[in-house]
Amino acid sequence: MKPIIGIPKKGDNESFYAMLDSLITSTDYFDEIVIATPDDIEFTHPDFKHKIKFIKKDFKTPLEAYNCLFDYAKEKKKDLFLTQTDVLFPKLYKRDWLQIFSQIAQDEGIGAVTSLNGGGISGSDYVEGMFWLGGWTTLIPYRTLVKVGKFDETFPLSAYGVDIDFSYRLQKSGLQIIRYNYWTDHHMMNERLHDNDPDTEIHKQECAKYFRKKWKINTPLNVADK
Repeated sequence: MKPIIGIPKKGDNESFYAMLDSLITSTDYFDEIVIATPDDIEFTHPDFKHKIKFIKKDFKTPLEAYNCLFDYAKEKKKDLFLTQTDVLFPKLYKRDWLQIFSQIAQDEGIGAVTSLNGGGISGSDYVEGMFWLGGWTTLIPYRTLVKVGKFDETFPLSAYGVDIDFSYRLQKSGLQIIRYNYWTDHHMMNERLHDNDPDTEIHKQECAKYFRKKWKINTPLNVADK
């Protein structure tokens, strides 16, 4: 089953078009590309124009746009590949990386497939040593959409750590995260408003506190204890 590619977008036109060009020249293994955005976008590539769908809405937060994509894929009963505007996808020699991701995800015990640099390792504010999935190179099978759901919309507004929370829920459900030998250029050189927010660290701590309260974690938790 070919996945849906989901992309949240607001602004970032230059990096968006660079991402999209690298995407469609490195893989054709997808059912459609769904872009959740308030923006007017020009897309004229003749081979893929019929596979592009826009969900036009002025999403209040990136979290809302992401969850719109979760809902769309679940409704279609499709796997969902999430990415962002600040990613470049290298082309593999005689292979299609997204087809490989999808083949790996056929195993019933797999909850997500990502690239080698598709996430990070959480610290003691969350779960020490746990690998978490980012939203820039992650294939989420339909079974995960059903069993685990989407990002937690009750997080504080800044939503730092929703990806860690999602990864924690996924692994608590008994599903595995697989990291495939593929590397994307997650350059983060687009416009990132939170990078200039003087209260960023405060927001991060608020979200970490929310996570610990939600999961009743009163002392630092190691990944081996979860």
